[in-house]
Amino acid sequence: MTTFDELEFSEVEVSPALAAQVPGQSAPDPASISAAIGAAFDTLMGFLGQHALTPTAPPRVIYTSYGPEGVSFTVALPVAAAPAAPASDTPVTVDTLSGAKAYRFTHLGPYKNLMGTYGRITAFMKSKGWMESDADWARYMPMWEEYLNDPDKTPEADLLTYIYLPVA
Repeated sequence: MTTFDELEFSEVEVSPALAAQVPGQSAPDPASISAAIGAAFDTLMGFLGQHALTPTAPPRVIYTSYGPEGVSFTVALPVAAAPAAPASDTPVTVDTLSGAKAYRFTHLGPYKNLMGTYGRITAFMKSKGWMESDADWARYMPMWEEYLNDPDKTPEADLLTYIYLPVA
């Protein structure tokens, strides 16, 4: 693990995982993103409860595009097995998330401070020559965040989030 301006970094191999997934979109501002992700997680958790699915790993938000026109994402939660009966009348699907070699960065603290961590990631990536400008983020899509503890039970200062960028 390397530290860059208090940024934890490592290169990891992420295994494929079966996951319940909900697609979403929002405006690009943090409040809209947070509300849309919250609604998608509510839908996902309802589906898991309805189908008695067991989570096997922390939840993820997979970002497929991010720009001034808006944000597209998928909320995903790895599960032990698909539901016994096919799902209907729901935006939730159960499918395998691809494995990938990825750069993993660690964010400790409130989710509202994630943008500061992304700024440090950008500076780190530029220092390595892996990015020339902020526009180069598109090369690392889809990228994702993984939430390692429950925000309803964990003090904000102790929230731990991994940020993954696939190795381009």
